[in-house]
Amino acid sequence: MGPMQFADVGDGPPLLCVHGGPGGYDQGLILGETFRVNGFRVIGPSRPGYLETPLKTGTTLTEQADALAALLDYLGIERCAVVGVSAAGGAIYELAARHPRKVSALVAVDCVASKYEPPVSDLEMKLFVSTFGFKLTAIMADYLTGATIKGLIAQEGKLDRAQVAERVAHIEADPLKQAYFMAMVHSFGDHAAKRVPGARNDNAQLGAIAALPLERIIAPTLIIHGTADNDVFPSHAEHAHRHIAGSELRWIQDGTHFCFWLSDTAEADRRYAVDWLRHKANS
Repeated sequence: MGPMQFADVGDGPPLLCVHGGPGGYDQGLILGETFRVNGFRVIGPSRPGYLETPLKTGTTLTEQADALAALLDYLGIERCAVVGVSAAGGAIYELAARHPRKVSALVAVDCVASKYEPPVSDLEMKLFVSTFGFKLTAIMADYLTGATIKGLIAQEGKLDRAQVAERVAHIEADPLKQAYFMAMVHSFGDHAAKRVPGARNDNAQLGAIAALPLERIIAPTLIIHGTADNDVFPSHAEHAHRHIAGSELRWIQDGTHFCFWLSDTAEADRRYAVDWLRHKANS
């Protein structure tokens, strides 16, 4: 399929952790860290167009799925669990549908499952999905951490002012949540120019989805989604749950787009995902 950058850390059952947009292998490791410390071997690829994986390795969602399958072949992994977040939804759902023997279990965290329609104007999207936009987010987080957390929570979620203030205070009082937040924004802003092609391609591909082959997915599937997600709307989770037979849908109450890391119940939700995957890996 072509070159693909990846990280491979930890010991235990293999787990493919697929980043959102913008992102790269580093964001995959952020997603996978809670699993690594709980006994999984985490493989974090950079999807096509991100960092050192050229876009030509897989432009379409089906090509990206095939490229991920090829990576597993390269590593000698016949079958493993897969976790994806946000913009990875198209690729991981296609992977599970196209390569059912390779995917033992699937966890989709605030994932796109149908046509993606950004909740912002075209101009706002162009400004953010740029080298300047990605770098600015990281710089603001370094120097105006509280304000950046507040802005992100307000933009990525449907919360009122009191709820935003309460969530920000909760995050600021929790060093682990702050560390997750800083790592996440730097997975946007570090080497920003090398993330732009992938992010722009994601918007084009996800915005053109007619229908993903969700009915063909046979792997046990856990769908985790914030009820207040204002980026990938909760309707995506409901759509996937309706079409994937036997899937489980776990809502994160009042969770915004980064709820798996930053919600008030994030620790419990991550623990649930770890236990669910451990059970599936051993079954």
